[in-house]
Amino acid sequence: MNRSTPSGLKPVNRARFSILEMASRASTLLSAVGLGAFVVLAHFASASVFRSEVMAESGWQTFRAQYQIDYFGTDGQFVRAIQNGYNLVFHTHKYAPRFTRRGPADQVNSCSGCHTVEDLAYAFVNSDRFDPKVQKRVSFEERVQRCYIGSLDGFAPTIYDPAVRDIRLLARAVAHELHLTEGAMRKAR
Repeated sequence: MNRSTPSGLKPVNRARFSILEMASRASTLLSAVGLGAFVVLAHFASASVFRSEVMAESGWQTFRAQYQIDYFGTDGQFVRAIQNGYNLVFHTHKYAPRFTRRGPADQVNSCSGCHTVEDLAYAFVNSDRFDPKVQKRVSFEERVQRCYIGSLDGFAPTIYDPAVRDIRLLARAVAHELHLTEGAMRKAR
């Protein structure tokens, strides 16, 4: 007895039932192949976004020595994240093009157009404060997101995206080197 074809069906109906069954199996197979193709494409397409190697841009070695980044190790995930944060701050248009509309021709096309790394360090140690303008607590990550939207005329990444996370780690490393603690205020120039 064939379980897939009910025995009470006429021969014409049995043929129609087996065609429907084959179409259902082909649809399932096509869905599985489509899903597999999507996973493979997403894996290879995300290589430019989520990568472990970070390009050494001009000024990185000087910055690394000045702020003693090697204190955290000469290489490792944390140092690569700081280096990516450095690239994001000084070359935003190149390393976060999906979050900014600014390009190389624009006068202010990176975070460093408005902020120094010391500014970021002070902002980091004084983050998560009440902002009277928006009437709520604003985290460092949210301030970075607002800069992407406002100053860089772009889009907000999630707080977990490397475009935000690595800027936070860069600010943390600089704050550590400057021995800043919560509430530290920049001295008048």
